[in-house]
Amino acid sequence: MTPSSGEPPLPAPLRPPAEPGAEPAARRAVSARLPFQPVRATYVFLGLIVIVFLGQLASMQLTGTDQLIQFGAKDNIAIANGEYWRLLTAVFLHASVLHIAFNGYALYILGRDVESFAGWLRFTVIFLLAGLSGSVTSLIFNPSPSVGASGAIFGLIGALVIFLYRHRKLFGERGRRNLQSIIVIALINLAIGLSGGIDNWAHLGGLAGGLVLGWFLGPVWTLSLDPMLGGQAVVQDQRPMGAAQWALVLAFAIVLAGLTFLGATLAAAANH
Repeated sequence: MTPSSGEPPLPAPLRPPAEPGAEPAARRAVSARLPFQPVRATYVFLGLIVIVFLGQLASMQLTGTDQLIQFGAKDNIAIANGEYWRLLTAVFLHASVLHIAFNGYALYILGRDVESFAGWLRFTVIFLLAGLSGSVTSLIFNPSPSVGASGAIFGLIGALVIFLYRHRKLFGERGRRNLQSIIVIALINLAIGLSGGIDNWAHLGGLAGGLVLGWFLGPVWTLSLDPMLGGQAVVQDQRPMGAAQWALVLAFAIVLAGLTFLGATLAAAANH
């Protein structure tokens, strides 16, 4: 898949809310420190997929055969027989050097963007659950084995779309341009998937999961003027991960479990 620009979605300019009846001059552009978070989990997941791929290469050297199924590819019949862990392990497997190069670069670019505004915990939840969402969708609609982090990466695209849309007024014209470019990138990649040999169902499932998770779990930034700091503009996250968000994570996981049961049932019926 094709990654987005690595430039973080910075607002230009930020404009604080004017008091009712204020003069137009009060709607001045201001600078504010944005609550971006340090990036760590993105590099952890990058390291994991690289380590797993090196293990795949070593296994191929030793055995002379492709070991994707043995390593944990999404295989509908195996999942129907109870090997549900394949829905997650498939996310960390890749079929070729080109495959991992595209996905690794996309994760490096998009992952840093999403983790910087969402923080490592929400990023991790979105990445893993969107990846599972992609695998489950593939289980239901795609009978062929598949691997790759593309579903999780499309989930990051979905979360980034929601973040930019929600804060379109805060980020101004630059944010709107970034939002448009992300949507175009997603559509181009989905169109490429129609050419064959690509699990577009996993892409669609991951994208849907990212949109849902981004809406319900993503940060909500607000801009205000802090009188304690001499009227300096302050941007704060009004929705950190709390009990309500974890309840939503649980609800999402329950829905995925139900869809997994449906997919496994359909796969078992198709095999008879």
